[in-house]
Amino acid sequence: MEIKDVMKLLEEMKVGVFATVDSDGNPHARHAHITAANEEGIFFMTSPDTHFYGQLMRDKRIALTAMSEEAYLIQVVRVEGLARPVENDYLKKVFADNPYYEHIYQSADSDSMQVFQIYEGRGFYHSLTQGHKYVFPIGAGQEAVVRSI
Repeated sequence: MEIKDVMKLLEEMKVGVFATVDSDGNPHARHAHITAANEEGIFFMTSPDTHFYGQLMRDKRIALTAMSEEAYLIQVVRVEGLARPVENDYLKKVFADNPYYEHIYQSADSDSMQVFQIYEGRGFYHSLTQGHKYVFPIGAGQEAVVRSI
């Protein structure tokens, strides 16, 4: 398995549970759309009016987990890392063929949603039914090697 395979799987999972901490250090988790995932990181959106947005702006630490189940195959991906806001110009490149982007961003000047990138961290893949387990780095500039554990 390669990084691009894990990222494609994560993108196909579409929705993950994202966890952050509030200003008191209390954990908070919520479902959010996984907008894109590639060798540069994992991308997701939230409104600037949410607690999710405020927590990310105060503390870059984030955790994500997602699962897929097809017939007997159950796969889980977990990620722990750092997230940062991403500018709209960059998004046009990343989301070039993603219809979700057009749905959320009604115009190029829209500020109703902010996209974040998990740009650094570590991921874990586990096939619950086959027993395969891998760890992998998140983000550009790191050695893109998936290691079996």
